[in-house]
Amino acid sequence: MMYGHTVAALLAPQYQQGTWYDVWQFQRGLTSSLFLLLGGFAFSLATRRHWVPQADTRMAVVKRVRRFALFVLLGYSLHLPVYRLLDLPLATPENWQSFQNVDVLQLVGVTLIVLQLLALVSRSRRVFMALSFGLAAVVVLLTAPALRIDWTARVSSWVAPYLSTATGSLFPLLPWSAFVLTGAGLGQIYSRWGAAHLWAFARWVLLVPGVVLLGLAFVSQVLPYPQFHGSPFAWPPTEFAVRTGPCLIIMGAIALLSHRIQHLPRLFGAIAQESLLVYFVHLCIVYGSAWNNGLYKWYAVSLGPVATLAAVVFVVVSMSGLALVWNHVKRTRPRTAKKIAWGTGIVLFVWLVVRPM
Repeated sequence: MMYGHTVAALLAPQYQQGTWYDVWQFQRGLTSSLFLLLGGFAFSLATRRHWVPQADTRMAVVKRVRRFALFVLLGYSLHLPVYRLLDLPLATPENWQSFQNVDVLQLVGVTLIVLQLLALVSRSRRVFMALSFGLAAVVVLLTAPALRIDWTARVSSWVAPYLSTATGSLFPLLPWSAFVLTGAGLGQIYSRWGAAHLWAFARWVLLVPGVVLLGLAFVSQVLPYPQFHGSPFAWPPTEFAVRTGPCLIIMGAIALLSHRIQHLPRLFGAIAQESLLVYFVHLCIVYGSAWNNGLYKWYAVSLGPVATLAAVVFVVVSMSGLALVWNHVKRTRPRTAKKIAWGTGIVLFVWLVVRPM
């Protein structure tokens, strides 16, 4: 994720071509799909106590929804239409449209809120699993007809970006929420059965379905139906299959290899637990934000491979260090960590108000 954003933002156009770049672009697309699948998977693991009587209190649910809403807020904050809140009346229509577009943080936040609501109305893990997979299938099937609708003429300018890429959104709910929903369904299978039968789970729930989905996506290219022709990415269901298949294979391979690994370095756990912080800060470093100028401002698609690699190393190392330090502070001094988080949020907000012209 970090190196993908950095390379896309900085590497000069003359190097962004050829077979190697096409392969890189495909695996970069898998990164976002895998990130969303694992996000839904992690939600299911965190929700496994929901079906124990009295385990989830109303306040616990409120806290989780509030955290998911924070994802949405942070997503919008990365695309503020002005550098100072006092200048909002001066924002152009183009600035507002860019601000309203949906990126991965808004997608994840909204989809996790939907999953939390599904968990509340589900009477069992099995029902939640069925609803998650069912809703994912509905989202995939509705994507093609939804893309043919001019949503800007039918719904609010705040809602339209969640339904189509036509406004400039990178990750609208259709079809990207299907990956999160699928991950949530897989997480329930793992919680109910897979954790105790990891080899069987990896083989029959991840590897075999992954190979089948990937095979179906490419077999569709020889079928006598026009919607399949041209590329597996030309029709949303086949695009979903060609993205999900390799991701399931990767997850299955990791699950099988995990038997041979006794202890992962603490860095992996820290980055996993602080993924929101790492995602937000590294985007600020690479692309900039209302609070700072990023590398893109000075070196936008102008660097050679060596300089781009140096930038990738800088971003990855600095974000790894940030995750380690912040995770250590949260574990050893939780009250201090909470004060730092609130203090940082207040400082960032005040800066948006009083920042000089």
